[in-house]
Amino acid sequence: MDVIGENLKNLRLSLKLTRKEFVKDIIDSSYLAHIENNKNEVRALTLVKLLGQNNISVLEFLKPYGNIEKQNEIYEEQASRAFFSKNVNALEELLENSAYPNLIIRQVVCLMRDKLIHKEKKYPTQKKKMIKRFLLAVDHWNDDCLWIIANALEIFETDEVCGIISLIASTYTDFNKYSDRRIKLLAQIILNFLDLCLKNKTPLWKVDKVFSYMNKLPNRSIIFYEKAQVAEIQIEELCK
Repeated sequence: MDVIGENLKNLRLSLKLTRKEFVKDIIDSSYLAHIENNKNEVRALTLVKLLGQNNISVLEFLKPYGNIEKQNEIYEEQASRAFFSKNVNALEELLENSAYPNLIIRQVVCLMRDKLIHKEKKYPTQKKKMIKRFLLAVDHWNDDCLWIIANALEIFETDEVCGIISLIASTYTDFNKYSDRRIKLLAQIILNFLDLCLKNKTPLWKVDKVFSYMNKLPNRSIIFYEKAQVAEIQIEELCK
């Protein structure tokens, strides 16, 4: 997805605005949809008008331009490490990093922090809707989207989670072309999904296809932990 389009979509969703409300009389809402989905470019003057009428600083909006993907990856990796080591303070520091602009990813970090302090059930409904709307509005989930899914499965209803897992298992199958990071994210999604099933006492025979998908993931060292954990869950399930 184009950087400008992605940023505009993130900001619009964070402001809880429809496309029509966001553009008002500057451009047509259908044209904004094309911009957000990387089908059309936005003129500089139009961009300035859109940002201005929504009280968004042009300088802050453009500050990370050209390096957003790497910036996202670094921020996400820092959040993942902090969560894995159960470091609430580190997550708090990331949330206080006002220089980081991706509001959707920041909302997920909020959820990660809440999970560590056992307050995920109080996670605001509005934030859940924001994350869901963002994922539904994306034509193809990139690594940022996969990271969001891996760390926010709890916000979805059971049927929604199963639908997401089914879509991932049928869509992301060209493993030899994937980077280590994408393979890692796919493995984390499967492991987190199984952990969620165990937490909710969902019979694993109902989701046995995820074991097959996990076995198909290439045996790269980066997912040794996830492979081992899923194998242990599968063995325990077979021994019941």
